[in-house]
Amino acid sequence: MLGTTYACVGGMSNRARLVLAVAAMGLVAGCGATPLPAAMSPSPATGHVYVATIADNGTTLSVRVGDELKVQLNSTYWTIQGAGNTAVLRAVQPAVVSPASSGCVPGAGCGTVTMVFEVAGAGSTDVTASRQSCGEAMRCTGGDGSFRVSVVSTP
Repeated sequence: MLGTTYACVGGMSNRARLVLAVAAMGLVAGCGATPLPAAMSPSPATGHVYVATIADNGTTLSVRVGDELKVQLNSTYWTIQGAGNTAVLRAVQPAVVSPASSGCVPGAGCGTVTMVFEVAGAGSTDVTASRQSCGEAMRCTGGDGSFRVSVVSTP
């Protein structure tokens, strides 16, 4: 079954293609396949999935109740404190630390820390994170050790 090409996907809806892609990923999961990128992740039944990265530090995101927010920061040294107002953003799971599997010098913090939130209500809140180390034996300076994204949610 691996290596088979299906030529008749042109008439499929985007959702059908996504289901097919997820099923195909399940077939090769035991072969070291990587997870789907965030852009292809299935979204909640009522909303969209927004991904906030270090590039979004200091910005404001507009979301709707029913959406999902994934905060994914680019070092295993980050600690995500969560949302200030849990009536607006509710953590779906604790933060997950995913160290890089190869190509990383010990102590460099290669990998990611990810936390997923459900937009549970209308209002505003901040999601914050911090870190003390910005690399092997390097203390963070300036704003390198803090992360904040403001979230404004509407019904």
